[in-house]
Amino acid sequence: MDAQERRVGLLLDEETSAPQEPPSPVRAPEVGRDGPAGAPSAGRRAPAVAGPLHRLHAGLIRALEVVLVAAFAVLTLDTLWGVFSRYVLGNQSRWTEELAIYLLVWISLLGAGLAYGEKAHLGVDYFVGKMDPAAQRVAAIAIELLVASFAAFALIYGGWTLVVKTLESKQTSPALDIQVGYAYLAVPISGVFFLMFCIENLVELFTGRVSPRRGEPVTDA
Repeated sequence: MDAQERRVGLLLDEETSAPQEPPSPVRAPEVGRDGPAGAPSAGRRAPAVAGPLHRLHAGLIRALEVVLVAAFAVLTLDTLWGVFSRYVLGNQSRWTEELAIYLLVWISLLGAGLAYGEKAHLGVDYFVGKMDPAAQRVAAIAIELLVASFAAFALIYGGWTLVVKTLESKQTSPALDIQVGYAYLAVPISGVFFLMFCIENLVELFTGRVSPRRGEPVTDA
């Protein structure tokens, strides 16, 4: 019994004296902007390369923004000069009011086209929001077709007819002495932008491919 107890004691001493390896630390998964490494986060879509049509869209949006900013700056200076010439000089310039009216027409129509292209128009979607996704898609397509029809027939066709007939009549403005038909060009030009953005929105609805907005990259649905 003594020899057996000594043998058991030696085995216990060897087990307690043996160095124990510390447990390997569990590494947390690396988390980046897109979630854990190797797995894209939910709700994010991988960026796609913008095609020529999307680059054309971005270029037109940028050009339209530059034109509107320049027109609004001229409108501001024109209004200030009209107020100054009337109340300080005592004789308001005849052309300031007429120029302000034409600039306001151009800014309103082109600005509406830009807002539609940026999807910034206000809308009442209470009833549409209660539909199922398939019905919402059908409603969105119907709305785009209505807007495209209005842009094609009322703005482009009707506006161009108005421009041509006004130019044929050689009607000129009393103060600026320019043909009024050129001022009416804002109607068909804005219609072209409306129609172009409607076609782009319809392509998005049928393909699920989202176009860039304000410089954002194109993403896949």
